[in-house]
Amino acid sequence: MHIDCKRAVCEQHYCCSPFSYFCVPIGNSCVPTLTVVEPGHPAYVKLRKEFGPEFFDPTTGVLDRTKLGGVVFNDAEKRRRLNSVLHPAIRWEMFLQILKYILFGSHMIVLDTPLLIESGYQKILGTVIVVWCDDEVQINRLMLRDGLSKEDAASRIAAQLPIKKKMELATILIDNNGSKEELEQKVEELVKELNSRWSPLLVRAAVYSVIAGLSWVLLKVSLALFRTV
Repeated sequence: MHIDCKRAVCEQHYCCSPFSYFCVPIGNSCVPTLTVVEPGHPAYVKLRKEFGPEFFDPTTGVLDRTKLGGVVFNDAEKRRRLNSVLHPAIRWEMFLQILKYILFGSHMIVLDTPLLIESGYQKILGTVIVVWCDDEVQINRLMLRDGLSKEDAASRIAAQLPIKKKMELATILIDNNGSKEELEQKVEELVKELNSRWSPLLVRAAVYSVIAGLSWVLLKVSLALFRTV
């Protein structure tokens, strides 16, 4: 999903996915993203070394995400440095989420992340769903969600892969220019359609394929973490 093309469907936590309303397990990048920047996490320690203490609260040590975001979204090199620290750690946390769902027998898992294609996750997925909306709608939602100016919102959107490029790589497109209720209706219909495609044999084959794919990802992540130690 492109940054804020999906609608905030939970007042307390904008990372909630509409798929969760229909009992579909979610491999969500938002929770790992928050986890890896908590004080004491190895990625947190690397961030302090990379960017300095001025981006952290002097009393609590908590990362000032807004302040750091305002810098990296306007500087490609700093954004690359940030991603080099966060992405391996986030991938590992997401791998653990997905592995848990597989072990509990889930036959369909939604990997909900704004950088799915940029991170290469589409290579291990059977279906790529892109939730999209018009540019102006996207900017307005991001301004409302994060309290940004129009210029800052546009800058953050521009830092990502253009939504049209993502749409070209999608298996399924969901138009999210409407209301939250309209989005939920579309997701409900899609979940029913996807569930109807599965048979027990396909479920077992898919599980084995995902395990093999995740093992490959785990190996790459482990090597990346080893190199950064």
